[in-house]
Amino acid sequence: MQSNEKNVWFPAKKYGWGWGLPCAWQGWVVFVVFVGMLWGGSFIFQPSSHHLGPWITYCVLLAMVVLTICFIKGEKPRWRWGDGENRPSRPVADRLTELEELRRQRLVSESEYEAKRQQILREM
Repeated sequence: MQSNEKNVWFPAKKYGWGWGLPCAWQGWVVFVVFVGMLWGGSFIFQPSSHHLGPWITYCVLLAMVVLTICFIKGEKPRWRWGDGENRPSRPVADRLTELEELRRQRLVSESEYEAKRQQILREM
């Protein structure tokens, strides 16, 4: 029986867009080969002022190959903001200001204030 799951070599980043470091040995091979070819190409093309065009072309082609492999063998890229379920809907500064106001009005105890403040700061 075949599985419909995709064998992921490059996991999506937790924050931002794109992929993180490889999570499978195949991904590490791709990564090492990319770095090796980039390093080797610097000796072949000697990136100086009069050889800059071929060097840039070589780097762009290598990057396109790696990005293609990441699209094929990585998780679907999209903007990620960490743990989306627990992401606060309001800015932290606003939440802290509101908590400070509740404390000033003595609607929360000092211990409740400190516990809630620590919770808000952890969610950053």
